[in-house]
Order: sequence, then structure tokens, then C-alpha cells
Amino acid sequence: MIFKELNIALFNSINSFAREQAVLDKVAIFLAEDLNTVFISFLVFLLVTQWKIYNLLFAKTLVIVLFSLLLSDIIEFFYHHPRPFQIDLGHKLIGHGSSSSFPSQHTLTIVIIAFSYLLAGFKKIGIIGLILSVIVGLSRVFVGVHFPDMC
Repeated sequence: MIFKELNIALFNSINSFAREQAVLDKVAIFLAEDLNTVFISFLVFLLVTQWKIYNLLFAKTLVIVLFSLLLSDIIEFFYHHPRPFQIDLGHKLIGHGSSSSFPSQHTLTIVIIAFSYLLAGFKKIGIIGLILSVIVGLSRVFVGVHFPDMC
């Protein structure tokens, strides 16, 4: 019970800044919805411009991401964790269905990509990806669609 209360308190402290400043909201919405796309687009650019270096890693990472998203859907089927707005908490800044909040597929995707590149020896890309995953996770909390423990 203490963990649940701590999770809600942390959610409220992060999400409380929502709707305070329009610019901050727009930045958070971009980070929550589109940062993954920007990062993946960068990796596709690297793939296209440096095919021999990145082709195998990109293919392996794609398979791992798709497999992890499938596992995520299976988990969601058996375990439903409500999103904050489903239990009338916080401010929801983006449209989102009432699917389970666990796990965050946005954060999961970028973490898997980051670790794939990190473990393959591409440390800069991996570290950037891990930093971006924290930003994505926090922004998903900020916009009101995830609890902190789900990111």
C-alpha cells in the first residue's frame, strides 16, 4: 500500500505542472508522443547512410522490439493496470484509450533500442537512447497517461 501511495504522490508531483504553461505542455506532448519517432528516424538515417555498419544491428533490434511489443500486449491481456485518468487523477493532455498502463510501450521501445545499441558497442547511441527513455517516461507521466512505476 505504501508503494501505491508513493506512486500516486510522485505522479501528482510530476503531473501537477500540466496546464500551468502552454509552452511546457506542448514540449511535454511532443516528448511523450514524438520523441521515439525522432530517435528512430535518426537510426534509420544512420542505417541508410552507413548500411554496412548498422544493417545487422538494426534488423536484430527491430525483431527484438517487435517481440517485446508482442509480449507487452500479452501482459496487457492478462494484467490490466488503470491509467491515471481512468481513476480521475491528474490532467490528461493527450488523447489516449483506456488500455492498460503497464508496460509503457513508448518507454519500452526506446529502452530496448538503447540497450541493443549499447550492448553492440555503440555506446554514444545507447547512452543517448537511455537518456531519451527517461525523458519519454517522465513526459508520459507529465501528460497524464502513465504512472511513474509503469515507465
